[in-house]
Amino acid sequence: MPLIPKNYTWQQRSFPSTGTSSQSVVSIVLRVPFPANRFQPDDIFTMEQFLKISHPPHYWELFLAHPIDADASHCSILENEVVFELVKQDPTVCWDTVELDVPRAERATLKQQYEEQHRKRLEQQSKQRAIEKDRKKKDEIHRQIERERADRSAIDNLLEESKQRELKRMELAMVKQYRPDPAKASAPSAGKSLSNIQPTPPKGAGATGTQHSDQQQEPPRPSSPPAIRRSGTLEVTFSERTFVTPKRESMEQAEQEWTLKQAAARRAVGFADDDLRPDERNPEWLKQRGDTFFQQRNFLAAISAYSAGIRLTKDYYALFLNRSAAHLALENYQRCAEDCSTALELLQPPVEANRRARVACLARRAAALVKLGFLQQGYEEMIAASRLDPDEASLRLEVDRLRRCIEEERENRSESESDE
Repeated sequence: MPLIPKNYTWQQRSFPSTGTSSQSVVSIVLRVPFPANRFQPDDIFTMEQFLKISHPPHYWELFLAHPIDADASHCSILENEVVFELVKQDPTVCWDTVELDVPRAERATLKQQYEEQHRKRLEQQSKQRAIEKDRKKKDEIHRQIERERADRSAIDNLLEESKQRELKRMELAMVKQYRPDPAKASAPSAGKSLSNIQPTPPKGAGATGTQHSDQQQEPPRPSSPPAIRRSGTLEVTFSERTFVTPKRESMEQAEQEWTLKQAAARRAVGFADDDLRPDERNPEWLKQRGDTFFQQRNFLAAISAYSAGIRLTKDYYALFLNRSAAHLALENYQRCAEDCSTALELLQPPVEANRRARVACLARRAAALVKLGFLQQGYEEMIAASRLDPDEASLRLEVDRLRRCIEEERENRSESESDE
């Protein structure tokens, strides 16, 4: 049952602010009695000038006389009452009454207006939170970049220090290597003391010998680097290969055996391109040979002859049409339908001169589709062939037969469904 707003009590109180200013923060304490309530936080709705408690069968609402700070205000759900602590937006305003007197006819409009303002405020807060979150994310990315830069700088400094220490160690090693040995330096003085025994070299020879000894004490100079090589382009050619794999000596014999077996297999079924004479490399001659084999009921040889003609030219529709008949005789229904489709593509544009050939393609493809289990598609193909040649009685009979088959199939399906 809805509660009457007169049941609530309210009081106005003030307390010192926590800031440096001496101004007091004024709040409104509103108590609404709800004996034995079972409210949840989601049942209470607070806006700047509107309060609502909705929990079936209870409903209570109140239009506030002045706006409040909805973010700073809070609500407490006690055992027998609901207490609102509302913080005023303007602490200097003294409230004479807490309820705004609104006529019943204007309540819905005013409530809708308050809800729209509240929705806009929530959207603005959501946008501000998204902006703040994005800003914090960017700041964190910048801090991470700075940390990584500092880490890289520290690593570079360590590498540079290690490099300088290594260079200094190498420099000291080179100085120690080329520093003259005192024991070796005293040997020439001992030689001078024995000058009375050894003959004194000429003046020029002595100077030359001294210069030569000084040159031997100098460290060897590094040789000049070799000249830069000239750029060039290497052209690599490969021998023609029948197989996709690279040629290997260990596989050559096996590849030759495979090639011979394939050539023998092609000769066994009919024609091999290498065995045809130049005057036999004619699609019309191969078509006639295929027709001869077909009349002799040698369907494999006929397919081989038609296929050899197709390898010479792919624009001769009669080769595909006749090969479809051979495939149909051998019950290769998928190949038959494919050859009929190719022949129909070559019989374009449709004119009177190729009407009979198009009728044969449609009828033969219909027969292949029926054999493959596509009864409805074959029936439609047969209807198209009968429309192209309405004088052909066999086509009409085949259309009637396929229609009866479709009707019987539908009846059987309906009976099985009714039994279930």
